[in-house]
This record gives sequence, C-alpha cells and structure tokens, in this order.
Amino acid sequence: MDRRIATWDGRKTSFFLVLATIVSVFLPYGFIIAFFAFLILIHQILLRIIFTGPQKRSQPFDDKNWELLRVDNNGFDVYGFVNYQDVKADMVVFIHGWQSSSEKYTERMNLFRQRGLHTMAIDMRGHGMAPDTPEWTAGKVILDVKHILETIDTSKIDKIHFYGHSLGGFICLGMHHNRHQGWWKEKYGTLMLESPMAAYSPILEQMSGKISFMLPLLKKWALKGFNKIHPEVGGLEWKDIDVPHWGLPKVPILLLQSKNDNRLGRFHYDLLMKQNLNIESHLIESLAHSKNRVNEERDILIVNWIEEQIL
Repeated sequence: MDRRIATWDGRKTSFFLVLATIVSVFLPYGFIIAFFAFLILIHQILLRIIFTGPQKRSQPFDDKNWELLRVDNNGFDVYGFVNYQDVKADMVVFIHGWQSSSEKYTERMNLFRQRGLHTMAIDMRGHGMAPDTPEWTAGKVILDVKHILETIDTSKIDKIHFYGHSLGGFICLGMHHNRHQGWWKEKYGTLMLESPMAAYSPILEQMSGKISFMLPLLKKWALKGFNKIHPEVGGLEWKDIDVPHWGLPKVPILLLQSKNDNRLGRFHYDLLMKQNLNIESHLIESLAHSKNRVNEERDILIVNWIEEQIL
C-alpha cells in the first residue's frame, strides 16, 4: 500500500491546525505554542513540496506495436510497454524525464525496434498511465523499474541496455549503485543518456528559491524524509544523492547532451565528464533539453551507437 510516511495527509494537518488554535487561544503563553505550531506547519509544507510528484501529465503511450504491461509492486501499479522481436535479441529499456511519458519516445524506440532489438518503456509514478503517489522519490521509481524487470521473459534477451532522458538518466545512474541487484545487472550492455540529471543537490538548491537561506534545514529535512520513506537504503548522506555516490556505471556510455540546455544547464554534463567513465560524449547544438521527438543529429548518433556497440 502506497501511503504517506514522511509527510502528513490533509486530515492530520487539519486536526493539528484545530488543536494548535484551541491550545494557543485558551492556554497561558499561547503565542509561544502558536509560534512552534507555525514552524511545524512550515516544515510539513516544505516536505510536501520536496516529495510532491508532477503537477501535469503528458499523453499516455498508445501504440499497437507495444504490449501493455501492468505489474503490482506492493499495492502500486507499475506500467510498462514492451515489444519483442521474433528471435532472441538485446533489449533496450527507456525511462523518460519529469512531466513526460513513454509516449514521447516512440520515434526513438523505433530506431531500435526497426533494427531488430526488443524495446520497453516504463512510465514513472505520476506520469503517463501510472497513478499518482503520495510521496514521490527517485528511489521509488528505481524500485518500480527493478520490479517490472523481474517479471519479463529473460529467455528472449541477450543483453539489456538502458536509455534515460533527464530525470530518467538519474534513475538509470542510480540503478548502478551496489544496493541494486538483479538479472539485468549481469546482462547489462550499454547506457545511453540524453541531457541527463546526475545530481539532486542542485535541484533542491534551485527549488529553495527565495528561501535559500533555509537550504541547510531543507537538506536536513529532505534527507530525513527520504530515509523514512526508504529504510532499506540504510541512511543516505547528502553526498549520496549526487554522482558518483548515487551510482557510477562501469559500462560503455553514450552521452547526448543539449549544448544549450535551458532546463538543467551544463552542471550535470560536467559532473559526469569529471568521472572515470567509459564515455562517448556529444554536445549537440540543435538539441533542446526536451520536445525532441525527432532530432536528426542525435538520431544519427543513436544509430551509429546501435551499429557499433549493440549489434
């Protein structure tokens, strides 16, 4: 059952407001109680913002070439879309970005499908066909991806490759941490990243905006909340949410980076380039961060990668 762990639901928040109001009005020094109640509410509001999922959805995936998969992960429905070739082949798994969906990658998926590869796309929580989640974390998405991978027929698959865009790249990178294991790690081929996110710390700093003076507190609250939601990780520290501690691939990587990325900038690209990775990188002038269903320069590089590294 997917439920709130680090944050309060509406009923609990309302009860606290009523109780704090009554106590502050009728007890001596009520203004002190009101002040601390205000701080607690601010804490909860900021936590809700940190762990809130996307506020809008992209169109769900709907292509008859791909079969719909729906898998239950402890009471939460995970949605994927798979196309198998008639013979045993490599598989490429696509993970989209924030407020996107698998549907946005149809053209890129076809580049692989038309060259004889199995393809699968997975909708992140709160995206595409996937239901909303009370508390959204990249950690939950990684668990969803691992769960759906455990349900597919591995006898049809030689090697498995991953393609992650933006936040999807962050998910793919995180799966390389030692705490994440599965058959897919033994059959891992290559990783393709398009304008990826490689660190969460600058995202939180950006979210802090006009309350950046509270950043040390926000970091503390975010980590405490994440560790409550994910006790299985054994307690993350701040450094653990950025590459290299988040996850560092030991496989060949194709990095396709928007040269003028208006969403994430160059921080994440530069961070990846500083690591000791087996990486082929391209800064693409014509590539924007998103809304690139077709991009000739990028797509040529993808086809070259398929022919040289996968087939």
